[in-house]
Amino acid sequence: MRSEIESAIKHEIVQVFGRPIVSSRDCIELSDEIYQKTKSQLNFNTLRRFFGLVKAEYPPSQSTLTILSKYCGFHSTDDIYHIKQTVYHPGQVEPTSLLHYMVSLFDEMPAKESCDKTFLSLVRHTIKFLHQHPMLTDKFQSLVAKTINGQSFYFEQFVNVDKLNFYYGSGLRYYLNEKRTAEGRIFAWSVSLFKEWLSGNNDKVLRYAEQIQREKYIPNRNLFIDCRYYTALLLYSDATGTPVEETLIDLYKFYSSAGVQGHPHFEQLFYFECVVSEALILSGHYEDAMYYLGQAETRQKNMQYCKYTTSLQNIKLLNAIACYKTGLHENAVDIFNTIRPSDFFFISHKYYGIMYLSLANELKRKHSRYNESLQTLVKETGFERFKKEFI
Repeated sequence: MRSEIESAIKHEIVQVFGRPIVSSRDCIELSDEIYQKTKSQLNFNTLRRFFGLVKAEYPPSQSTLTILSKYCGFHSTDDIYHIKQTVYHPGQVEPTSLLHYMVSLFDEMPAKESCDKTFLSLVRHTIKFLHQHPMLTDKFQSLVAKTINGQSFYFEQFVNVDKLNFYYGSGLRYYLNEKRTAEGRIFAWSVSLFKEWLSGNNDKVLRYAEQIQREKYIPNRNLFIDCRYYTALLLYSDATGTPVEETLIDLYKFYSSAGVQGHPHFEQLFYFECVVSEALILSGHYEDAMYYLGQAETRQKNMQYCKYTTSLQNIKLLNAIACYKTGLHENAVDIFNTIRPSDFFFISHKYYGIMYLSLANELKRKHSRYNESLQTLVKETGFERFKKEFI
């Protein structure tokens, strides 16, 4: 197992550092970069021994492996071993030319604005291609994270919920390594907290929440990131049972502020409303969710953009759940009857399938295979929090 961990770490360092470690100069530069990122010092001679540039009398220490793991975006060597069992397969052949072509589309094609429809369409087709060729995902994400458009479109606007416990969640470390800003850290930590909440890992939810709180982030109207920040606060309160009223008030004040309501890209406001509504429902604040959902529905009717970033069916399901939980059962049934599960948004299809089947059970639409399907989706996504019925 130790040799497998060392092999996985070497592979990850090449991806994060951007090139193979083949010289003493590489080790000096890597040593400096490790310190800049982790605040832990590894002597360049230690790195030379680790990469076999000089003879090593002893294997690398556990502390060395831990520091290298943290540089790669993992919390420990156990994390890197667990993840690489699913996303890294030594000896796999990667069609490099195809990957570089795909990444060049992100890097060289100018985007007019954050809601550029050309780029939104490009990302949709790229993700669908990666679903069909999962062996390409790790390398693609390590490369696309180096591009501004890759960070903004592939990672921030298309949070691939169905793959949070797989390649997308793993790829956040590449994003975090490249976008070294407060916004970048808040986004990556908030989405990681979301993943751990869905997976039922409250201890990891707390760990990410502590990192977010230390950042002392002030939402700045990059609504793709701000909505993830508020989602993290809401789910942290839910997981720990801490008071949430202050967060709800702060969320409303931010949303209703002149700067947000007058946002130059109102498509971002729609995205914010959808994501926040979902988080409010997950954390049990159904009446608050209905307010933001109402705003999103009104906006959606007049916007072509909406079809690129979510599905009307997703919004309908959230509304049906909110109605059911607030006692509006007839409304919930009426909405539920119009939902087409096959049209749930493609990167949250399984996730919304879990919520749909849970609501179906509550509405007494039980089918002999509903529970079996529900448990299969939970297993496929890793969202252990939903092992018990969600609604």
